[in-house]
Amino acid sequence: MRIYIVGAVSSGKTTLAKSLSKKLHLPYHSLDEMVHISDQNADLGNRKRPIDERDSLFQSTICQPAWIIEDVGRPCFEEGLKEAETILLLETSTRIRNYRIIKRWLKQRLGLEYCIYTPSITILKCMLRWSKEYDLGKDNLKERISTYQDKIIILRDQYDIQGYLDSL
Repeated sequence: MRIYIVGAVSSGKTTLAKSLSKKLHLPYHSLDEMVHISDQNADLGNRKRPIDERDSLFQSTICQPAWIIEDVGRPCFEEGLKEAETILLLETSTRIRNYRIIKRWLKQRLGLEYCIYTPSITILKCMLRWSKEYDLGKDNLKERISTYQDKIIILRDQYDIQGYLDSL
């Protein structure tokens, strides 16, 4: 089984990936960690991996017979959309996403939750901006995945997610 979970920042991608991983006994991979590597000397606490390293990590993941990957749907990972058997699009409301962004940021600032970046005011503002830009369609995610309509499942809330998990 190959599942690609996409959606806006704080839409619940990682939480769903972890639940699916546990239920299906499949590895999950956050593509954020293929793009970025922790670097405490960098302004945001991380830096981008070299493109060839990122692409090598990604290719070694999607060539496996089964996986769960989650990401905001970056164009550089288009091959994952092609190789996925199922694409789960999380369409969480803006209000819930923004609440989660602030809650996560506070937990990270207090050291209660791991993150690959430094939880600064700058990153908080970026995440809130990315959430808004997703709603405005600036990332073109929905347009880019539209060619895969036959394998997209849209999950809007906890009821949809629980129904999907129960169906497996």
